[in-house]
Amino acid sequence: MTAHVVDANVINAFQTERKSENSSFATSAIEKCFSQGFIALDADGHCQQEWMDCAEGAWPTALSDWIADMFQKELLQLVRVSCDNMFKELSALGIPKKDHKWVRLARCSGSRYLITDDIDLIDPAKKLSATAQKLSAIKISGRGPVCKHLKKRYQIVVACPEAFMKT
Repeated sequence: MTAHVVDANVINAFQTERKSENSSFATSAIEKCFSQGFIALDADGHCQQEWMDCAEGAWPTALSDWIADMFQKELLQLVRVSCDNMFKELSALGIPKKDHKWVRLARCSGSRYLITDDIDLIDPAKKLSATAQKLSAIKISGRGPVCKHLKKRYQIVVACPEAFMKT
């Protein structure tokens, strides 16, 4: 089964879509992950905690119940993250320390995809200088320096939900 890593901002969008019953790219991306395999979470709980912090909103039990259901169906699986030697490499790419866990999880789980809407995991140098329209184009193109590096070095494709749906 294929592992996928899904960043908290995508889970936040997914949770918003679930609450509004208006499916879009985030819901489609999660469904595609499940049709191809499972979503990996770190065994230490850092990624799941960020999911909860970012997305639980007004209905905190809705997300935690969904997570419990997906664990029971084995569509979410825990992975031991042992790739601690990546700090200098990820920092040199401009990835904030708080986001290193997503790359480490993708690497340690053998994930081919890291699905995110976070510009810090695509092209962090553009975060403060690009317009919203430009940031969106960068995310969809998947051509940021982080994307290029992770694909070349680890065969991890970094993609926003919209781009992931085209793969």
